[in-house]
Amino acid sequence: MKYKRNERELKGFRKPVNTVGLTGGIASGKTVATDALIAAGYSVIDADEVSRALTAKGTSCEKRLTEMFPQAKAPDGSLDRAALRALIGRDSGSKKKLDEYTHPLITAEITRLIKSTPPPVVLSAPLLYEAGLGALCDAVVCVTCARSTRIKRITARDGTKEEDAANIIDAQLPDEVRASLADFCVPSDSDKAEFQAEIVELFDALFCRSRA
Repeated sequence: MKYKRNERELKGFRKPVNTVGLTGGIASGKTVATDALIAAGYSVIDADEVSRALTAKGTSCEKRLTEMFPQAKAPDGSLDRAALRALIGRDSGSKKKLDEYTHPLITAEITRLIKSTPPPVVLSAPLLYEAGLGALCDAVVCVTCARSTRIKRITARDGTKEEDAANIIDAQLPDEVRASLADFCVPSDSDKAEFQAEIVELFDALFCRSRA
C-alpha cells in the first residue's frame, strides 16, 4: 500500500466484506471522501440524502417536524434545516426528540436500499453509531479532522456563527469516541487529492479490488 496508515489493521482484518460504513462528524471531510468513492465506481448510499428525501418539502415527515419544532418552521411553513441544526446543537432534549423520531425511519429505508443494492456497497453516514447503522456494516472507516478546522468549515459553508458551529459539533459523538469504535481511521486535513486517494486505496483493499 502507498498509504501505510491502516496497513496493520488491514492485515488483521479477516471478515468477508460486502458493506463498509463511512462516518465522520459534521465538516470532517466525509463528503469529500464520498465523492472520491463515487468517482472510483462505488455504489454509495448516503444517509444524509436519505434523510433529506424523507423530510423533503411537502412530505408527512417534514410536516411532523415543523409541528415538533415550531422554532424551526420557516415563514412559508416549510422546515428551516439550518434553524433545526442550531436548535439541536443548543438543546440536548430537542436532539433526543429528533433522533427518536427520525432514526427508525432512516434506518428502515437504508436497510431496504442495502438489500436491493449489489455489493460492494458504501454506507456514508455521519450518525452511523448514534443511529445504530453500524450493525448494517461489515467494517467502518472514520474520517477525522481537528475541531478548529471543522468550525471554520461550517461557518464558511453555512454562514453559521462560530458558537453555533461549535455547539453542533459538540452535540455529536466526540471524534475520539467515533474513531475508537471504527475499524479504520483516515484524517482529512491533508492535501485534498492525497486524502481522496488514500480513501479509495483503503476501500479497494477492504473490498479486494485492484486497479490497473
